[in-house]
Amino acid sequence: MISDFLGKSTDLNLRQSKIESDRFGLSVARMSVSMNCPATDLEIARVCKESSADLLILRFPSSRTQLARELAEISNKIAFQADTLVYFSKNLKSIVERRSTSENWKLVTANGNDESRVIDLARVVFRDYPNHYQSNRALSSKLILEGYIEWASKGLNDPEKLTVIIEDQISNAIAFALVAFGEEGAEIELNGVHPDFQNQGIYSALLELLMAQLANQNVEKLSISTQIQNTRVIRAWIKAGFNLDFSLNTYHLIARGN
Repeated sequence: MISDFLGKSTDLNLRQSKIESDRFGLSVARMSVSMNCPATDLEIARVCKESSADLLILRFPSSRTQLARELAEISNKIAFQADTLVYFSKNLKSIVERRSTSENWKLVTANGNDESRVIDLARVVFRDYPNHYQSNRALSSKLILEGYIEWASKGLNDPEKLTVIIEDQISNAIAFALVAFGEEGAEIELNGVHPDFQNQGIYSALLELLMAQLANQNVEKLSISTQIQNTRVIRAWIKAGFNLDFSLNTYHLIARGN
């Protein structure tokens, strides 16, 4: 979540990730370094070195240009950059309510009865999606995909989150988005369009209709993130009025001997 990096806490957020440990069958920990964290690069590297996890997933602001060198010098870990994540956001105060941009599809709020539809969408949307896990050859592609499916399913059943679906004229689910809420506003955690319905303006409609719905709920800001190489979706965000906020480097640190 964006709050991990823009929040008030300045502590190094090191935690064990049970869900990822169970999925991949090894000890996985995560650490997020916030934008205002006072820790030095050397202190961050020391915490990484002392971690007992088989895999430590570290995210930190790309502005820390010297941290990579400190990570490379950790003797008991193999460290490599797995991706660069870019965060964009848009102020929703000026959004005017719109019911639909097309007669061909509509936005609906999903509930537990839509679980199979959301899972089916997540399975095809994230089948070949580039992400930091795929940079790690030790992690199974099948298990990586299962992680995204589980994320979508749990999000749908979380009463504090919102899942929306784009339907066509015969109520087929062709796109979806999972939204979380926090102090920084709303954040799209997952989203995508079924591959068979690409290049039809559906993703732009998903963004536009979702922004209108959130604005009507008095949400002032919407954030979203993706890997820096995902230029196609970034262009769609810029066209929709989103602006770049910051970028994060994702590092995987693997205990030597694993």
